[in-house]
Amino acid sequence: MTIEKAGYNQQQIIELVNKIEEADYILVGGAAGMSMAGGGANWYENDQSYQINFNEFEEKYHAGSLWNLFYNPTWESRSSYWGFLVSLIHWIKNVDILEPYDDLKKLIEDKAYEIVTTNQDTQFTRAFPEKDIAIIQGSWDYLQCSSRCHDKVYESHKIIEDLYKQLQGTEIPHHLIPRCPKCGAELEGWIRGRTFLEGSFYHKQYAKYQHFAKQATGKKTVFLELGVGMMTPMFIKEPFMNLTLQNPESTYITINPKHAIVPPEIEHQSLAIQGDIAKVLKEAIDSKARVIK
Repeated sequence: MTIEKAGYNQQQIIELVNKIEEADYILVGGAAGMSMAGGGANWYENDQSYQINFNEFEEKYHAGSLWNLFYNPTWESRSSYWGFLVSLIHWIKNVDILEPYDDLKKLIEDKAYEIVTTNQDTQFTRAFPEKDIAIIQGSWDYLQCSSRCHDKVYESHKIIEDLYKQLQGTEIPHHLIPRCPKCGAELEGWIRGRTFLEGSFYHKQYAKYQHFAKQATGKKTVFLELGVGMMTPMFIKEPFMNLTLQNPESTYITINPKHAIVPPEIEHQSLAIQGDIAKVLKEAIDSKARVIK
């Protein structure tokens, strides 16, 4: 059984800031709700961002949304598919950093922190040093061999930016399709899917996460969960709850517009704020500034 908290008040904002300021360690868990709160593009809708950035593809394939386009089964050629993929990754890596990420940084930058995220949109890795982030579901920052013939990921930035300059309408020349230097198979995004490479780089992400959690054992620790839904609680939500239960000095804080949920076993160690993440973080920054003055 879990307890759901509705809404929030100013006292909770003050408590949020105080808990962070008093903490020895902060482990942040960030998921899709962070980017949604910042007004990030909705992959499931034919919104303005889709119309502006993928208009040529929409006119050609009539997919209706970025999600449908990504899983489009009717690409005219691999050159067409890669034209889309290059456009997609270029857009993801060049869109502005969303405000909730900047505000989170202001809130925790002077603390010992680690971030674990299931997001693949590179917002965390652009707003924070990558050494402080565990990307456990992949990221468009990297490419991998589509046949997983060897255990290596490749930074995508230079590859994609060079290819973006070679775009011809909605395609790139076939001979420029990036391929694995070992087996010749096409490269693909290092993101969770059927062929996702759970190799040494993947395990390094979990090792960073686990090392930080071990350091924080028995210490005054805040487990700050931001925008984590109920579809995949096993990656962030459940581990954070269990770590809180194991450490009586810790506090579990969840900020979520819909599911601000805590188990009764840790209710006395928890702060559940049901509200817009962007608004809550902005109010926390303002509250912190007043305290500093």
